Amino acid sequence: MLARAEVAQTSNDASGCTFENKAYEIQIAGTPFRIFDTTGLNEGEQGRIPHAKAVQSLYSLIRQLDGVSLLIYCMKGRVIANARANWMLFHKVICREHVPIIAVVTGLEEENNMDDWWERDANKETFKRHNMKPKDVACVVAIRGSDNRYGPEYERSRNRLENLIKRHHLEDPWSTDKGDWYGKIYESVYDAGICFFATEQNEFVGEIWTAYEEFITECQIGKKEAEKLQRALIRTEERIERSRYRK
Repeated sequence: MLARAEVAQTSNDASGCTFENKAYEIQIAGTPFRIFDTTGLNEGEQGRIPHAKAVQSLYSLIRQLDGVSLLIYCMKGRVIANARANWMLFHKVICREHVPIIAVVTGLEEENNMDDWWERDANKETFKRHNMKPKDVACVVAIRGSDNRYGPEYERSRNRLENLIKRHHLEDPWSTDKGDWYGKIYESVYDAGICFFATEQNEFVGEIWTAYEEFITECQIGKKEAEKLQRALIRTEERIERSRYRK
């Protein structure tokens, strides 16, 4: 939609399709933006993206970022069970609440007025109950439909989303040290109890190191960066161990 072309892969398969982080260059009213389609952790209600692959993809994303200006949280018509965890992961853990977040609600083709979805008290209450507080909400249709059935709504949706991006993005992107950032993310994920890929502390640490070793091999990470990441993970493991013994 934002790229004004069919560029992003989509899928209805239960296993999910967002295994990699892909960047798309777009322009809104002459201003260039880089939009990242990010890996979903525990994506979908039935599908599962493999644990190590999700961890590797997350660090791949961090390595690409010089900073973050805006988070766009997309959902299809309703808040599913893992919505709060994903919201916390990206907004509170990865970006530490330094980056504004907006919600985009898709799949509203059957609504007489797309904005009616957000006006319903039940939907606002669901966001409130999950402690999800977007700066703004865009209710949209993401398809034109057969014979351009939803063409006018599609155009209004794109305009609405572009306006929200222009209004809420940070002029000066937020960023932090990438090595420490990675370690802090996984410490925060464990502490916050939103670990997608492990239920026990030992399993959690094991997944981190498995992801690290596979990532270094597959992506041919340089020695200096690999050592920096390793130190960050060791510090994370030590903090988790200390916290474990204090309890």
